[in-house]
Amino acid sequence: MTVILMKSQLFAQLYQQFWPELCAKLQHRFGSGPPDPEDIAQQAFVKYSELSGQHRIENPRAFIYTMARNLFIDQFRRNKKQQLVIEKIFIELGMEPMVEVSAEQAALKVERNRLIEKAIAKLDEKQHKLMTMSIVEGKSYRQIATDTGLPISNISRTISAAQNLIDEFVNFQEEPHSALSNLRLVLKERV
Repeated sequence: MTVILMKSQLFAQLYQQFWPELCAKLQHRFGSGPPDPEDIAQQAFVKYSELSGQHRIENPRAFIYTMARNLFIDQFRRNKKQQLVIEKIFIELGMEPMVEVSAEQAALKVERNRLIEKAIAKLDEKQHKLMTMSIVEGKSYRQIATDTGLPISNISRTISAAQNLIDEFVNFQEEPHSALSNLRLVLKERV
């Protein structure tokens, strides 16, 4: 009974002595999370508590700090694996992975989409129909040929020409924006 009480008192003393320092060091080294440094510190103390009953640990402080570091690294690895799985799911669904987008990036994307819509509106009827069948409906050139009766080579040339027209229109319209962006970069470098 006294051995259990002594171990309990030792644990409480270690906890009080090292808890604040461990949390501060974890936050300094790994940031404020996720995972939360306090959660990791708590897990390290729990591991120490579990193992100290079974084994004699020579340097409890070193053990707890090493355990906390390893727990943090393991959590980062799990988070990275989860992120890769999520990105893979997005790719398989044909969607772009979620990324944090700045307000400027979002505005530029909206503007680019507006330019693409404007360019598509300028396509002739045949180009518009074939682009819609290929891109929107996801049909292969062979399926489009079957539906329209047009030769695959004609479909390929028409879609390619339409894509070039769209690209040229968008690039021409964006040039003033890129010149302005380049000017901003030059001015920032001078400051």
